[in-house]
Amino acid sequence: MHVPSYPRALALSLLVLASFAGSAQAVEFNERLKAPMMSEPGALRSQALSYVAKFSALQSAAPRELIRNRALASERFDLVWQIQQAIDSRRPLGDLSAVGLEAQPDGSYRVDYDASPQWDQLDQLLAGWLPQVNWQVFGEELVQRGFRPEDVAPLKEFVSTHDAQKISRRESLPISLGFSKIVKKYDKIKRPVDDAAVLSYIYQRDKFRAEKTRQWAESLLNSLEPQNARVLLAYFDEMSSTGVWAPSDQRAGIDGQLKLMRLADFEQLATAEAVGGTP
Repeated sequence: MHVPSYPRALALSLLVLASFAGSAQAVEFNERLKAPMMSEPGALRSQALSYVAKFSALQSAAPRELIRNRALASERFDLVWQIQQAIDSRRPLGDLSAVGLEAQPDGSYRVDYDASPQWDQLDQLLAGWLPQVNWQVFGEELVQRGFRPEDVAPLKEFVSTHDAQKISRRESLPISLGFSKIVKKYDKIKRPVDDAAVLSYIYQRDKFRAEKTRQWAESLLNSLEPQNARVLLAYFDEMSSTGVWAPSDQRAGIDGQLKLMRLADFEQLATAEAVGGTP
């Protein structure tokens, strides 16, 4: 579990985020797709160093362009997933200080997002923070930084008319319904649902949602004039932040997910939530 400091805590707590409808086709749960897991610390460290090098080159050429780079964002997600799974299962990761992760005595890892922006998730920050701002105050701050007064309204309009959470729930619904059917099928034939299958489901769902968040942020930036996009990103660059990647109770998480999937009316509850109802 990542525990970031304010203000990123606000954004990262809103895990279910997405871009507007039609940005990508919904995908279903793929029973054959396995979640990536760390084979050994040395290999993971090499992957992380490669990612950081690519990120640094991108940042030098076009700061904050990770939002527009789907492949690199996907690589980051897979790395973070592997690292978090290793932390949860208490597997030794070795020295990751070269990639910005400082080991703590309790098994967690601390990251300074200012010094190591390769781990910062600006897209999630934008999608989670903007819908909750005081637009009068925020608008004035943007104008002080270079927005024209008339430029604030279109930004507010985009945020208010593109409900990232609602769209994400709706578009990720086939993944959840597909896995629910797998669980019920296995239960019917008395075949156990192993942990790897549950982790695969969580991985597929969360990666899909992470990509929708990136698309949402990219669409947001594309809706702004280039100068205003730079001003908006610079505003968030001013926010200093550190975070902690802490161990979570993986066993409880897996068991809880299976319990949810086995509810007799799970499909109806999930569908109601996806279309905006209360499950």
